[in-house]
Amino acid sequence: MPHNNNFNNEPIMVEPQDLRCMRIKVPVVLAEEEAQVVVDTTFCLPELAKKIDHIDVSVQNLEADPVFVHETESTWNMSISKKWPHMAHFMPSGRAFVKKVIVHGTLHKQIFYVNMDDAVKHVGEDIPFTKTIDLAEPEPVMDIDDVEIQFHGSRADVTWDLVRASRLQQTGVIIIRLKVSEQRQIFVAVCPFEPCPTNRNLLRDPSFEQWIGDTPLLWGATNVFRASGELARTGTFAAGLGLDPTLPAAVFQTTRRINPDFLYRLCFWARKLTPLPPNCDFTLEAQVTFFDADHNQIDVQSQSWSDDQVPTAYKQFCLDVGPANGDIAYALVRIAMQVPVGTTPPNNCQVIIDDATLLCIRRR
Repeated sequence: MPHNNNFNNEPIMVEPQDLRCMRIKVPVVLAEEEAQVVVDTTFCLPELAKKIDHIDVSVQNLEADPVFVHETESTWNMSISKKWPHMAHFMPSGRAFVKKVIVHGTLHKQIFYVNMDDAVKHVGEDIPFTKTIDLAEPEPVMDIDDVEIQFHGSRADVTWDLVRASRLQQTGVIIIRLKVSEQRQIFVAVCPFEPCPTNRNLLRDPSFEQWIGDTPLLWGATNVFRASGELARTGTFAAGLGLDPTLPAAVFQTTRRINPDFLYRLCFWARKLTPLPPNCDFTLEAQVTFFDADHNQIDVQSQSWSDDQVPTAYKQFCLDVGPANGDIAYALVRIAMQVPVGTTPPNNCQVIIDDATLLCIRRR
């Protein structure tokens, strides 16, 4: 956060403590140059002319080839990048420097003239040109094939003299501006994710709408079934715990968007299905387990409800949790139906789960 206690009363920005590094690729500018090319030409018009009305000029097909020198133990060796294979050859090892740029292009002209019948005609002319631009000093590069050249604001002008009725003398002046850069990978510090996003559910597919058969697509599951129709609280489907009601059942999901400085609230809606005759003997449990980056369990926080606390109509159940320390990398959210195994009579009730949320609620 900013502070204003320095001598000039200017804000000082304090960086967040949990900045992260990210590798990005950016163009690093090596040189910016401007050069002038003069092109003198004599052009014969296709017919006799009284005068030249005007000439439109433009620079087209600009290309550039960087020329490199390689510093070895004993000498300098010149080469051109492999990016232009028509000019590439063996390049010895050693540090590479870009020393000059060879520019190719076309000066395109549209000549408008008045012929002997006082009609205005025009004719086109294309003049190829080449210019070698020496950089102020050789610039070192890391990889010659990552060097790029961009042109900025090139322009041209022309003067002329109709020395004879069909012979046109022209002088074209071309101004070329270019930038030499290299694409380099660097590490930058980036701001972390929002520490406590407001009303943002950290669980994926919280309403259990995506299934493959009897398995929820974005959840792990054990002994579950797809509940549909009026069994779903919202949407089309819900998760049923207890495909075999005599065995434990659970749905679970991991999330990596956990900040140990904040508290979180896990909520879900649940109802029980009671056949006739009913024998409900289960415990509904919500559990959040925290792990570090090496997948070591750091902390487990849970809450349980007896079968008497789970009604036959939907009711919301919530659990507030907070990581134990600052080494948390991710959390495992688990909603389970626990049943005693081997009892007589066995449990024959099922639990339907829908609309689960994991929200950041406040700083610890």
